[in-house]
Amino acid sequence: MVGAFVITLIVGALSFHTDTPIAVDDEPVRLVRIKPTGAEMRRLVLDGHARSATFRALMDDIHRSNVLVVIEFGLCANGRIRSCVSHVEGDSRQRHIRVKVDTRTTDDRLIATIAHELHHALEIAREPEVTSSELALVLYRKIAIGRCREGLTQECETEAALQVEARVNDELARTTTRD
Repeated sequence: MVGAFVITLIVGALSFHTDTPIAVDDEPVRLVRIKPTGAEMRRLVLDGHARSATFRALMDDIHRSNVLVVIEFGLCANGRIRSCVSHVEGDSRQRHIRVKVDTRTTDDRLIATIAHELHHALEIAREPEVTSSELALVLYRKIAIGRCREGLTQECETEAALQVEARVNDELARTTTRD
């Protein structure tokens, strides 16, 4: 499966960094509602922002929402799928979404995969009643394609997230990596 939405429980407290401006092409990029964990993930998010209009639009939409998206490296479904939304929690004022991305690919593929998962975060952000992983699964039973929609798996995918990923891949292919 390409990238999927997987409901799992994460043990441990969520920790968030302060809002830190980071310069890309002399323009600071504020990671207010998108929190990459670690320098490498931060570099990928900023590279995606610099090289893809679609990636920038996803970030802008998330920054206008009430979700906080933590992006980290990790395995989903024991490595069977390469990315997932692994946890959703919160209330009507603010929701926290945790995303995992497998590192076993190129930087451009990682950036496109992150965009795919940011789109899933937006799908959740657009539904204010989705304040838990359980309610996220209810949402995906309605909007997903394939076996998830049929109730046969908790590994859920949407056509829209796949299209976003393909668009970001195309945009990245037309640019070079910035040093």
